[in-house]
Amino acid sequence: MDDIKWFIGFLVIMGAMWVFGANKSPERGTRTATTTPQTRTLSSPSKSTVKQNVSEKRTAGETMQGLPRGYIISETILPQPLDPNISFLRGRLQIVSVRKNTRPSQEYVVLQASPKNKYDVAITGLTLKSKVTFLGEEIPKAWKLPFPANEGSGEIVTLRPGEKAYIISGHSPNGQSFQLNKCTGYFEQGMNFVPSLPLRCPRPVDDPLPLPPNTLSDACYDYLKTLGRCKVPPSSVPTKLRADGSCQAHIFSKISYNQCVTYYKNDRGFFQGEWRIYLGRNTRLWKDKREIIELLDENGRTIDRKSF
Repeated sequence: MDDIKWFIGFLVIMGAMWVFGANKSPERGTRTATTTPQTRTLSSPSKSTVKQNVSEKRTAGETMQGLPRGYIISETILPQPLDPNISFLRGRLQIVSVRKNTRPSQEYVVLQASPKNKYDVAITGLTLKSKVTFLGEEIPKAWKLPFPANEGSGEIVTLRPGEKAYIISGHSPNGQSFQLNKCTGYFEQGMNFVPSLPLRCPRPVDDPLPLPPNTLSDACYDYLKTLGRCKVPPSSVPTKLRADGSCQAHIFSKISYNQCVTYYKNDRGFFQGEWRIYLGRNTRLWKDKREIIELLDENGRTIDRKSF
């Protein structure tokens, strides 16, 4: 009988313990969830996640160091670090050719803005420098519209996409650096430009002529047809025109660089895509061989390099 009582008591105790444990389990789970600090393990995200995260950080102006600790980014996704010695103008401006000569007036470097550029490139303030001799010169200002009476150094030179600039080591024959235009061929008369200036001026006979009742005589018109492009007429006229005052007035006052500019400066295509910029040196700048010419930006970073 005692054994039966003991066995029944044991079952009651076990049942009570089971009921008590079942009632306490939800509370233990709730307490654990609310009081135990949460921990986060970050695994390597997918490429799409990384690209999105990197994009968001760039938008916020943050670097890769701003990513949460634990992120592992594949090196194939990371952008290549910028070389501090390479200019952002790399590929936008190039040294396309070099002419060597013992005379600085005939020694030059040709720069060209890439035809693919979307914006103009300023070259004033850039430096051409020898990596061998360390000689160098800064590219100066120039005149967009040159005139003999211009004073000063001009304005900052900018190259439109595809435009070229001849950087000549010596002095300018007319004392100025300038952009070529439809009329600059007049500068070639009596001067020695290297390379020669293109003669693209309209012919004198094609210039605007006096209207009636001040039209030129047939003899004067025939004489105009004999005059070449970009040349001021000789100081004397044929005998048959010596008594033709109207003809002489037109010839000696209307055929010149200044008058050409007056006639055509507003024409489409008046300005040419070429500059002549002079460094004003009395000695040559580049070696004949084993030379390396660098084009550097204002911070001394390399834009382009030419060796020979």
